[in-house]
Amino acid sequence: MSITKRLVDMMGGTISVESKPDNGSEFIVSLSFPISERTTETKLIPQLKGLRALVADDDTETCLNVCKMLRSIGMRSDWTISGKEAVIRTKDAVEQGDLFSVYIIDWLMPDMNGIEIVRNIRKLVGDEMPIIIMTAYDWSNIETEAIEAGVTAFCAKPFDIKKLIHVLTKIMK
Repeated sequence: MSITKRLVDMMGGTISVESKPDNGSEFIVSLSFPISERTTETKLIPQLKGLRALVADDDTETCLNVCKMLRSIGMRSDWTISGKEAVIRTKDAVEQGDLFSVYIIDWLMPDMNGIEIVRNIRKLVGDEMPIIIMTAYDWSNIETEAIEAGVTAFCAKPFDIKKLIHVLTKIMK
């Protein structure tokens, strides 16, 4: 606690504690940060313009935010909150001849995990399409299995447009 207190003091913040017998303690840290004057301007990325992406995450807000980022760089994006539906949408895209160029799949989905989703998508589209696993957790314990299943890259959540662009430009040829 003394280290935390020193850091908070150095940053001009405050730290307080509220304790209740038999209920534990709650520590509250308050820090003020200036709002940046710089704005981040996202530019279309020519090699990604018009390409289709599928985002699968059990959190609707995450899906919407990732799709918004993808559209800001010129991609067409669809999303789903179901792993099974991601596979169904992939099958439909194959049948329609309007393939997804990249998949961004959450590792932990309630109906099937990201690795299962990847395996099922790979059966439909082969090995060429990049598949990114996004996760808020350490992926080191699933990395080998995920790569064997066909995962192309990993992206830690939460991520911003810069991280997304970095991963996409690295894996999209």
